[in-house]
Amino acid sequence: MSLTASSSSFIKEKLSKQTSFFGVPLWVLTVASIALFIVVILVILGICCFYYRRRKSYNKTHFCLPNPIAFGSSSLDKRLLSGNVSGIELNLGNVSGHQVTDLESNGEFSNAVKSVRWRNSFSLKEIEEATNRFANDNVIGSGDYGVVYRGLLLDNTRVAVRKLVNDSFQIEDFISQMEAIGHVEHERLVRLLGYCTGGVYSMLVCEYVDNRDLHYWLHEFSGQVSPLTWSIRLNIIQGVAKGLAYLDEDVEPKIVHGNLNSCNILLDHQWNPKISDFGLIKLFSSRLGYEDSNNNLTQKNDIYNFGIIIMEIVSGRSPLDHSDPQTCLIDWIKSMIASDKIAAVVDKKLPQMPPSKELKRIVLVALRCVDFDVNPELRMEDVVHMLETRGLLLLDEEHRIAKEK
Repeated sequence: MSLTASSSSFIKEKLSKQTSFFGVPLWVLTVASIALFIVVILVILGICCFYYRRRKSYNKTHFCLPNPIAFGSSSLDKRLLSGNVSGIELNLGNVSGHQVTDLESNGEFSNAVKSVRWRNSFSLKEIEEATNRFANDNVIGSGDYGVVYRGLLLDNTRVAVRKLVNDSFQIEDFISQMEAIGHVEHERLVRLLGYCTGGVYSMLVCEYVDNRDLHYWLHEFSGQVSPLTWSIRLNIIQGVAKGLAYLDEDVEPKIVHGNLNSCNILLDHQWNPKISDFGLIKLFSSRLGYEDSNNNLTQKNDIYNFGIIIMEIVSGRSPLDHSDPQTCLIDWIKSMIASDKIAAVVDKKLPQMPPSKELKRIVLVALRCVDFDVNPELRMEDVVHMLETRGLLLLDEEHRIAKEK
């Protein structure tokens, strides 16, 4: 017992002894060191938790993975890719043997599209979070109607957000037109999910289409062999025709696109087309040179532009090619037919030549679309019928063109 008491007394004496650290007793310094150690451990654990949560949040709102295939440059979140890169790479690697599968025949992808529905309005905060505050890395395009950003909503829905400047229209007109467009639903039209108003900009939130636009694959793709096989090109032509026919025949009031071109025909990962920007011409008629879009634009404008798009798809040439002596694509196509050189109009990047009769039929349908003197009452549903009638050669049209030359 005396030994234990002596040891206890010795420990107390040592702990009570003042140290050289400002005369603080040893026991106080010991307790403070232990407390500091515990605090450091807690701080480290807190930092780890913070970065772990931040990393999870980052995966939801930031886009940092390279995206060389999806339309637009810059970067993309893993969930935005959603396995589509591998599908696109497969298409590129099997150019000649690619089989076109329509959207409706692919159950998984079709269900994903069908789940996208009109939601009406979005808040500015939602859109800022989805686009990482309109980060430059998320810009995927720009044009007559403003800048487009890729985005990801909190429910993991991939979207394209188009930012419009409000000085071209009245907010009331914008809301009215968006409400009309929002209830338009067709597999060949880009779905409008909702809109946002307030401040300097108004915004459209649309379905995200993951494989660039037709213009890129026809005019900017640098490969020597195009992934757009003849069967894919026919699928695009027919799909666009059906989308335009739906806008004219099945929507009330009818919607005229008015600015149809290869830049606003988007392609999904199976090369199915979707028409974007339809109905926006009414908001931007003055900017695009139309005093009154309702009076100046009719379905004939869309049919004419569709005819040019067919020629682009077949030939791979731009509507106006200033590097060629014959600048206008329409005139060039007509001259080739008149000279019995229709095979020469085919895009040289096509992996295989199309059947001659089918090529002739498609080209002559295109020429009929751009010439209303032949049939002034031509409608898009007539064009759809001509495209689906495999035996139609339009010989009278061919003979008429030859006589003109």
